[in-house]
Amino acid sequence: MTETLIVLATAFAGFLLVDPFFGGALTKATIAKWPLLALVFGSLVFHIVGRALTDPARLRRAAGEVLRTWWPIVVLASWVTLGSLFARFAEGIRESFLGLGLGMFCLPLMAVAVRSSRQPQAFLQGLAAVYVATVLGMLVVLLSDLHVFHEEIFVAVPLGAYFLAARPVRLWRFGLGVSLIAACLFSFKNTTFLIVLAVLAVCGVVWSQRLLRRRNRMGVVAAVYFLLPVLMVGAAALFWLWWTNRTGLPSGNVEYRTEMYGIAWRRFLESPLWGTGFIESSVTYFELFRVATRVQTLPTHSDILDMLAHGGLLAIVLWLLTVWQLVRIGAATIVQLASAPFGESNRGWRWMFLLVLVQLGALITYAVNPPLINPAHAYWVWGSAGVLWALHRQLTDPLAPPVAWVHQVPSRLQLSAWALLGLGLGRLLAPLLNPLRAAWRGLGPRLSGVVRRRKVVP
Repeated sequence: MTETLIVLATAFAGFLLVDPFFGGALTKATIAKWPLLALVFGSLVFHIVGRALTDPARLRRAAGEVLRTWWPIVVLASWVTLGSLFARFAEGIRESFLGLGLGMFCLPLMAVAVRSSRQPQAFLQGLAAVYVATVLGMLVVLLSDLHVFHEEIFVAVPLGAYFLAARPVRLWRFGLGVSLIAACLFSFKNTTFLIVLAVLAVCGVVWSQRLLRRRNRMGVVAAVYFLLPVLMVGAAALFWLWWTNRTGLPSGNVEYRTEMYGIAWRRFLESPLWGTGFIESSVTYFELFRVATRVQTLPTHSDILDMLAHGGLLAIVLWLLTVWQLVRIGAATIVQLASAPFGESNRGWRWMFLLVLVQLGALITYAVNPPLINPAHAYWVWGSAGVLWALHRQLTDPLAPPVAWVHQVPSRLQLSAWALLGLGLGRLLAPLLNPLRAAWRGLGPRLSGVVRRRKVVP
């Protein structure tokens, strides 16, 4: 039941990411941010409280593993959140880093939720179904030209890699994977191009490792001699496409980004150890030229530089420790996929590979964009990282099957669904039933007195 609430919260976050009706405006609207945060944190906390009541040993082990692994992001999220709350309520700054701090908490909370689940396989299947539905919705919106995805495209591109990494290789899998990745190119953003190249490069690493691990050495040599010219021709074709179409490609707002990155760097140099402590505004007044927006106060367009400028070296070290854990899991996933026996489906590891590529795409995205301020984007970035870690632990060190469910609640407080329904109806109908009960109690003695008198009469 509690896992279902988390799946529904993820579905709502996916709907906000797709936003088929408002052209991407709903994702950034305040009216959608707070309900999403309430639903996400409410469902996660409700699930964890449920595990504390029904299986506290399982929860303690899961929480201990999470804290030992992810304490850097817990510390960073706490710091960013406290600084943002001070900025908002003490300094009256509306554009704070509160979304960044709260979003980071999704990683440890989601990791604990999945790791402590009594039905992890069904839980992960529900999350996977929501992910696939979200990506398909994004592609339908993108191909229908309803609006263009930019900071959201890191979610969609890795789905194609799930099919490209499958073994054995099938033509339909290869065609479907290439088609899904090619469809994402319709967003026509530099961020998309970088993510697609990175995803294909990682897929190339997996393919090359599989090739080099083959026992037929002559076949390996022949394949290498065949693939090297293909790669060279492909690289030349990409360069030719870029050179002939470079004037029509997105500019990337180089002047704007250079100016904003320079401002963030100078702010870091003023306080290189801890920055501003995240107690200042998350936006900066841009005065180089007028931009095509309603206001001139704009974000830095790099969440990494924001962490450097407002958190200094302390924030960057905590963030790097978090990324290092993801890199370790990603390397283990690539090795596992490359060394798997031929014909083995490796579906669980392929899902891990997909989530690793989601993290890679997210890293590229928030290196040159500010998506982590938005709760919907932050949930997909950090929540998927929590699922990635939990899935890795489930595949490498699964917890023992859950014991028979035992109530940790006193027996006098244990109520079934029918008892709760009866209690609720009783409270609602109390104004009507109480007078009837009083009348019945008064009628009982009168009837018994009449019966006694009739027995005495001869």
